[in-house]
Amino acid sequence: MSSILELDYPLLRACLESNPGGWKNFVDRFLGLVLHTIDLTAANCRIELSREERSDLCEEVFRALSHNDKELLRRFTYSSSLSTYLAVLVRRIVIAFFNAAETE
Repeated sequence: MSSILELDYPLLRACLESNPGGWKNFVDRFLGLVLHTIDLTAANCRIELSREERSDLCEEVFRALSHNDKELLRRFTYSSSLSTYLAVLVRRIVIAFFNAAETE
C-alpha cells in the first residue's frame, strides 16, 4: 500500500506537466485542505466569512496557485509534505487577501 505522500508527488508532477486532467485531479485532491486552511486562517484572524466569501477566497487561492504557469507549485522542493507546503501557501494567500481588503 502506498503512502499518501507517494501518491501526491505524481499528482503534482502531472499537474505541472499539464497532463490531461492533471489540474482537475490536483484541485479535487486538495480542495478540502484549501477550504480547511481558509477556515482556520479566518478564525485565527477573527474574520467571519459568508459561504460566498469562502467560495470566492477558495477560487482566489487556486487562481494564485495556477498563476504564471503554476510558479508557486514549481517552487516546491520536496523538503516537506506537499500538504504542509500547500497549507503554508494558502495561509499566506488568505492573509494577504485579508490585508488587502483592510486597506480598501
